Amino acid sequence: MSRKILAVDDEPHMLKLLDRIITEKTDYQIVTTNNSLEVPQILESDEFDVIISDLKMPGMDGMDILKYLEDNDRKEKVIIMTAFASLDTALDALSMGVFDYITKPFKKEQIIATIDKAMLWQQFRRESQTFQNILSQEPFTKALEFFKREYVLRLALRYNFNFTRMSEFSGIPEEELKSILGAPN
Repeated sequence: MSRKILAVDDEPHMLKLLDRIITEKTDYQIVTTNNSLEVPQILESDEFDVIISDLKMPGMDGMDILKYLEDNDRKEKVIIMTAFASLDTALDALSMGVFDYITKPFKKEQIIATIDKAMLWQQFRRESQTFQNILSQEPFTKALEFFKREYVLRLALRYNFNFTRMSEFSGIPEEELKSILGAPN
């Protein structure tokens, strides 16, 4: 699954900088916009893991984006950037669920570390949801089938669908692995 970032800033040079840093230093995909009013439309057509937003912008500012996400039950984590840091705005952002609050100018290592933490948080959230779904299945045999499929899918991703290695490390015969994934024998 590709991990995606939406960057929103009214300063095009900041978007170019973020695009360059993220493209050169990570394997994340990034979409940028310098028009914050486009954010709802972009979010309607795509899902993101992380949104990096400037705090002060015309149209929707960073706090408006946080409110939009909350009102629409979105799961994206938000990193707010600002050149106008204050304790009040930081506390407001934290109370609205911002993942992190970064002051400009920032070091590229700082933004990458913050994005990596947000991506890890999202991975844990997805895994938790997957296992909540498995545990909610009834009867037990149905839950066991869901778990088996998830386990084998993760094996396949770990071993790049090399069924021989998957079988070797899991103890599950190759034919059964292929059957679980619906792969041809």
